Amino acid sequence: MSNLLEQAKIAAQQQNWSLVSYYLQQFISESNSKKTTSTFQNDNVDLDAVIDLGIEVLENGDFQEKWDIDKLFKQIGKPAISPLIEILKDRDIDLEERWFVTRILAKFNSEEVLEVMGNIIVSSEAEDLQEIAADTLANFGESGVDLLTNLLSKPESRLLATKALAKINCISIITPLLTVVKDKNNDVRIAAISALTNYSDSRIPLVLISALKDTVAKVRKAAVIGLAGYANLQKELGLVKLLQPLLWDINFEVSQQAAIALGKIGTNSAATGLFELLKTATVPIFLKIDAVRALGWIETQVSLEYLQNLLGYNFLVEEDAREQIVNEIIRALGKLENPELKPQATDILIEFIASSNPSLESACVKKSLALALGYLGNIHALDYLIQLLEYEDNSVRLHSVAAMKQLNLEKAYQKLIYLSGQATLNSQLKTGIAIAIAEMNKFNKI
Repeated sequence: MSNLLEQAKIAAQQQNWSLVSYYLQQFISESNSKKTTSTFQNDNVDLDAVIDLGIEVLENGDFQEKWDIDKLFKQIGKPAISPLIEILKDRDIDLEERWFVTRILAKFNSEEVLEVMGNIIVSSEAEDLQEIAADTLANFGESGVDLLTNLLSKPESRLLATKALAKINCISIITPLLTVVKDKNNDVRIAAISALTNYSDSRIPLVLISALKDTVAKVRKAAVIGLAGYANLQKELGLVKLLQPLLWDINFEVSQQAAIALGKIGTNSAATGLFELLKTATVPIFLKIDAVRALGWIETQVSLEYLQNLLGYNFLVEEDAREQIVNEIIRALGKLENPELKPQATDILIEFIASSNPSLESACVKKSLALALGYLGNIHALDYLIQLLEYEDNSVRLHSVAAMKQLNLEKAYQKLIYLSGQATLNSQLKTGIAIAIAEMNKFNKI
C-alpha cells in the first residue's frame, strides 16, 4: 500500500479529516501524474482504501471537509458510484452526509445514477435532496428526458420533473411539457409555459393563447412573452386583438410584457393599442415608459404621428413625471432606423424645441434633444443645436457640440465662427459658441 495511504489511515485514526483529505488528494495527484495510472486504477486494494477513507471524511468531517472531499470522488470516477449509492439508500445515515453524496453523484452521468435520482424524486425524501436529484437529471440533458417524462405522471413528482425538463435545452422536452400546461398546480403551469416560450413549434401558439386567460399572472406573463416570439404569425393568430386587452391587465408585469410584445409585432394596429394606453392619465409612469419604447420600435408613419402627438400632450402624467415621458419620446424619435422617417422625426424635434412646452426648461430634456438630433444626422437641425448653446448648463452645451460633430463638423465650425463675430448675440449664446469652438478645435488637433 502507498505510503501516502498509510499516512491517510493514521490521520483518520487521529480523526484529522482535513489531513486525510490532503493525503488522499496527494495520492490521486501522484497517480495521475504518471504516464500509466496502473498503480491507482488496477490496484483494487489501494482503490478501495481511497474510497473507504473518503467515505469516512463524509461521515465524520465538518461541512468544509465534506465539501472539499467532493473533488476526490470526481477524480476516482465510476468505481466510487456503487459505494456512494449505498450510502444514499440508507435512510438511517445523517441527512447532511446523504446531501453531500447526492451532490457528488450528480457529477456522474450513468444509468445507475439516473435511476437513483429518479427514486429520490418520487420518494418522501427531504426537499433539498429531491431538488438536487431533479437538477441532476436536468444536467443529464436529453438522456434524462424519458425518466423525467415518466415522473410527470405522478402528482408527487410532477412539479420537480417539470422544472427539471424546463432546464434541458432540447426539443424533446416540448411533447412532455405540453401534457402539463393545464395542470391544477399553478407552479407546474408556470414552469411548463415559461419553458415552452423558448421554442418554436406549431403546437405551442395555441397553448400560449389559451394561457392568456389563466388566473395566475405569472402564467399570463409567460404566455405573452412567448407569443411575442410569433410576431411573424401575427395575422394568422390575430395577436394584436389577443394581446391588446392584456395592456390593461390587473397585474402590471403582464401589462408591461403586452406593451413590449405589441412593439415587437410592429403593426399600425399594435401602435394604436399602445397609443390608447399612453393617452390614459391613470396608467403608471413605468408602464407608460415601456409603452413609449415599444411604440418607438414600430417605425411606421402611424407610430411616428402618435409619438408626435404624445410629445405635445400635457395631460399624459403627473407634472413631476412629465419630464421622464418627454425624455423617452425624444429618445424613441432619435433612435429611428428607417431612413424614410428620419427627416420627419427631425422636424418633430425641431418643432418641439420651438414650442413653449415647460419640459424644455429641463437640462435633461435638452441633452436628450441634442443626442437625438445628432443620431438622426439631419443638417437642418444645426441652427437648433446652436440655440441650445445659449443654455448655461455646460453639459447641455457639450451634448450640443457632440451632436454638431455628428451632423457635419466642418459646416458647424464655419457657422459658429461666423456667429462668433456677430455683435447682436446675447452674452450667454456668445459664451456657448466660444465653448463650442474651443471643443471643436480640440477635436481637430487629435
